[in-house]
Amino acid sequence: MPISSWALTSGSLVGLFLVAAFTTPARAQWDSSSVRTVAPGVVHRRVVVNSGPWRINVLEVNLRHPGVSLRGVRANDAFLTRETVSSMAARYKGPGQAVAGINGDFFNVRTGESENNVVIEGHVSKGVTLADSPHDKGDNLYSQLGIDWRNRPYIDRFGLFARILMPNGELIQLDGINFRPDTSALVLYTRAMGDSSPPDTTGSRSLMLPLRVTEESAATMAFEVAGDLTEERMPLTPGAVLAATGSARVTLQRIAREKQLRVVTDLDPARARMRTVRGGRPRVVEKGLSVVERSDSVERTAHAFSARRHPRAAAGFSRDSSTLFLITVDGRRPTEAGMTLAELAKAMIDLGVYEGMNFDGGGSTTMVIQGRVVNRPSDENGERSVGSGLLVIVHREDR
Repeated sequence: MPISSWALTSGSLVGLFLVAAFTTPARAQWDSSSVRTVAPGVVHRRVVVNSGPWRINVLEVNLRHPGVSLRGVRANDAFLTRETVSSMAARYKGPGQAVAGINGDFFNVRTGESENNVVIEGHVSKGVTLADSPHDKGDNLYSQLGIDWRNRPYIDRFGLFARILMPNGELIQLDGINFRPDTSALVLYTRAMGDSSPPDTTGSRSLMLPLRVTEESAATMAFEVAGDLTEERMPLTPGAVLAATGSARVTLQRIAREKQLRVVTDLDPARARMRTVRGGRPRVVEKGLSVVERSDSVERTAHAFSARRHPRAAAGFSRDSSTLFLITVDGRRPTEAGMTLAELAKAMIDLGVYEGMNFDGGGSTTMVIQGRVVNRPSDENGERSVGSGLLVIVHREDR
């Protein structure tokens, strides 16, 4: 496997070859492969396969290296907007430094809202109990990448598991956080969503209860009732709004009689307390094997999305969970064909991925390293503004 080195930010040529030898499986056959160290614990590999033709960029992140972590970010730190990944990385103000980043979840192209659960530094900015996608109206959840506070990665079809703890000890389940299913639902809207509760676009009448925050942590929010029930949109500046539609209105009327309540949040399945969750779809690698055919069915992936070649962004991790792989595949050019999901799964396995999933791709596909876009986005205007990103953070004392 020929290796051509780039200018290295740290390490030596000997170290470069050791990195190549220990992180790439011997079975992978590339026409060319270049490797450089971005920061301690972070390696960038560029792979070319002429028969594709494919050009692949890979960030290999050592999750056990001190000072290395992953941080999910929203566009402009807001709920309904878009921003380029390079801008997200440039405006990150610490702790640590954002040395690299990749685009994240599928999003509403008009508003920038992510489709799946959004967990940032342990706080649930958006929680869904079923897929929030215009392409799937059924009872379904999509694959998501979760990283816990010990830097251990997971891939699962996480769903929100949030409960209201009443003063008498009763538990009442929430159907969403900053997301309302098109059914009878009890939903919590928080300041993460913006200045006010969203407008009603479903034609159903929402009953709302204003709340004031009295205590907040990553897993728990405590509130006191701050006003009367209403069907008018309400500001979120006092703290939050509890909203109900359909049969859940009766439940909310009962909740409104109390003075205080507490909301406890988690994800199902409960693997660990997650620091970061970033969604996508579908899972493409499980236990070192391609599961594209099964995932297409389970996650209802459209044939045109799965079987046609597109630019791709993806994430996965090694068998021992020590290495996170962030991957982009360029496409929609004669010299860069893009990949089907089956081709993506094979490439990920060849790179050393044991568990892997697809992120938003197409024109959104972007990888940024040290302030520079290193892949070739397919949009005619270059890098696209997206709804979210995933940043690789290195603390300054380790640089």
